Amino acid sequence: MNEQKKSTRSSFAEALVEMGYKNKNIVTVAADSASRYGDFVKKFPERSFNVGIAEQTMIGVAAGLALSGKIPVVTSYANFLTFRAIEQVRVDIATSGLNVKLIGTDTGFSSAWLGFTHLALEDMAAVRAVPNIAIIDPADAAEAYKATEAIFKYEGPVYMRLRGRKEEPLLPVAEKSFEIGKGQILAEGGDVLIVACGGAVYDSLKAAEILQSKGMHATVVNMATIRPLDEELLMKLTSSIKHIVTVEHHNITGGLGSAVAEFLAENNPDVRLMRLGVKNRFGTAGSEDMLKKEFGLDSESLGSRVERFLKDY
Repeated sequence: MNEQKKSTRSSFAEALVEMGYKNKNIVTVAADSASRYGDFVKKFPERSFNVGIAEQTMIGVAAGLALSGKIPVVTSYANFLTFRAIEQVRVDIATSGLNVKLIGTDTGFSSAWLGFTHLALEDMAAVRAVPNIAIIDPADAAEAYKATEAIFKYEGPVYMRLRGRKEEPLLPVAEKSFEIGKGQILAEGGDVLIVACGGAVYDSLKAAEILQSKGMHATVVNMATIRPLDEELLMKLTSSIKHIVTVEHHNITGGLGSAVAEFLAENNPDVRLMRLGVKNRFGTAGSEDMLKKEFGLDSESLGSRVERFLKDY
């Protein structure tokens, strides 16, 4: 994999500025979180608004701007955006399908030492419970850039998960085009299908390498769009691969694992599915590496868990 590193947050900010030059209707609304927009505020001060630490107000203002023909972008820590303001997201934005782009940052384990109040491990579940909102969880900075471009071509509300300031390795996703609602095959093998999103894609690819060294071959899919899910790709792959594993830096209830399980239960029940993520627990303070290991989501743990899954069934 590429040794270059970059954060999804900085990549989003760069793409936002680029899109700002191309589309004058793009505006930002911050809840004392304007730094997440990078240079956009400096480049376009007349299109940048800050309502203070008031996420619910931020959503209301964004809804008004959308009704006026603008394309508002709002951002905050994912937990504050999706839980503190979920009523406003539901009532003000989703019910009317307003063209608002919701950006939740510091998702998964990336808020690290800030503890369980900031570790966003249930945010997708909250948004998936509300109709009409596309959900995107980019695998790396290159995909975050492409996804940012894509959300402004998409008409309607979008929730995109970004991680923190930490730079992460760039993955093979940069070699492929990004399209909302389409998964990407990053590795191919006939023994097990690993479907991952966001920060879990890196360790899933590493786990596939560990499995290959033991004679087990995995297909790894980067499912960056959780809604709409790439059902066509899942049906195609599960027609021949019967062991399916989902991996996410999120609770297994309500996120990628739930989306895949719900689809397969209704369309292809003849498969074995194991969902890997956070199970019935809150997060805790610690470095990302510590937390991934604690929850069994580092590459070594993933490799061992998938190996047992293949041997037991």
